Amino acid sequence: MSVVECPTCGTNVAAETRFCPQCGSPSAGLDGVETRLRNYWSAPDLGLLAGVAFAVTGVVLLAAQLWLWAALALVLAAAVFLLRWEAGRRGTGTAIARLSAHRRVVGARSRGQLELFRLRRELAELQAEQSRAYQELGRATHADDATSANAATAKIDDVGGRIQLKEAEIGALLGEIRERVRQAQGTSRTSNT
Repeated sequence: MSVVECPTCGTNVAAETRFCPQCGSPSAGLDGVETRLRNYWSAPDLGLLAGVAFAVTGVVLLAAQLWLWAALALVLAAAVFLLRWEAGRRGTGTAIARLSAHRRVVGARSRGQLELFRLRRELAELQAEQSRAYQELGRATHADDATSANAATAKIDDVGGRIQLKEAEIGALLGEIRERVRQAQGTSRTSNT
């Protein structure tokens, strides 16, 4: 790909573009639409071939009533065609950068969600343990057993403290997840400009 300098702002611009992406002035290069059409038909496009192959495979699998595999093949075909369309619309680098940024955001959320699920499960176990301690306290109070009532009260206090720590840990993790997502989104905004 050849690069020319924009006559207005001096930014390096691909020779095939019609307008400078920085200042918007007409470029000295070839007409972008004609070039894209010429490039579209001149060489075999692996993305197009892959999309067509996935679509044909999906239709064949639908005819064979293999619904799950057919749906997977058709989704892949749609993804390939969507990626090609986005790449043609904005350029391959931008489309890949957007997909990469989206992957980072999803990854940041996913890692945090797994940890959050584990912490919430532990919190539920602590709450169940606290409930059992309250039941023990009720039985001890009803039986007028001061020793058992004191032991149950101590257990309630202990579990209550552990519940507060677990809730604080969950809150901190939620903050970390938000921060990771914000950073991933910030990276994606930076790479899209």
